[in-house]
Amino acid sequence: MLRRRFLLSVAAGALLSLAFANDGSWAQPQPPAASASGTTRFLAVADVGSGDANQRAVGAQMAAVHRRQPVDLVVLGGDNIYPSGDIRLIGKTFEQPYAELLSAKVPFHAVLGNHDIRTDNGNPQLAYRPYGMKGRFYSVRQGDVEFFMLDTNGNAPWKEQLSWFRSALAKSKAPWKVVVGHHPVYSSGFYGNNSALRERLSSLMQRHGVQLYINGHEHNYERSKPIDGVTYLVVGGGGASLRPVLPTVQSAKALSVFSFAEIEAGPKTLTVTAWDRNGKQIDRAVIATQP
Repeated sequence: MLRRRFLLSVAAGALLSLAFANDGSWAQPQPPAASASGTTRFLAVADVGSGDANQRAVGAQMAAVHRRQPVDLVVLGGDNIYPSGDIRLIGKTFEQPYAELLSAKVPFHAVLGNHDIRTDNGNPQLAYRPYGMKGRFYSVRQGDVEFFMLDTNGNAPWKEQLSWFRSALAKSKAPWKVVVGHHPVYSSGFYGNNSALRERLSSLMQRHGVQLYINGHEHNYERSKPIDGVTYLVVGGGGASLRPVLPTVQSAKALSVFSFAEIEAGPKTLTVTAWDRNGKQIDRAVIATQP
């Protein structure tokens, strides 16, 4: 682990020179085949709260995807406002970058990241209605997808949260189950695999048929190979300074790039497509199927 972090730290210097290298006009994503009826479409992104040109570029491409083929919601995987979750920065870190999506009345649902809890333990964000947080942990049902939104911070009310999570998963009748938390369970980035979080969450997700876990914290994009039936998706390229990622045997795709994911839950397949800040497709895969 120490060697991996050293190599990633060395590689980080090279990224600084690339972060702003491509500032040309944004290419529009190419449309995929039309979705079948009964499909739920959503966007996922994390570590967004920089309020800078990178976040605005990603936000513009998210809006472009919605113009092409409307999405039902957006999930934010935490670290919504840098550096310390100050709600006074909500204009440049949320309302401006996502103005087009907000004007189109696309709902957002967020979780808290480690930077968010630095101001009043995240309470101002919980009270900010456009973030769509029903609490520190909560669920949202959209079509055939149920989202389980978790607080993965160290000071989270873990006993209460895990009791709720266990019960909510057991009661869920949704064909597609998606869990969203800020911290990675499996990652090939700077922080690596999180054994404590794996112990808390993985067996529950496997037992109750969760197909997808979405997180940030790592400032890169990574899609894992299915691990005990669950795909782990890192979408931490939403605006914060990038960090390198070194693919491992558990990686299906890993890139250090400003980006977000477009996810389509159809009657039979769950598909992930990822786009960079210039509208270039960087990943596409069917990650789960229904019988």
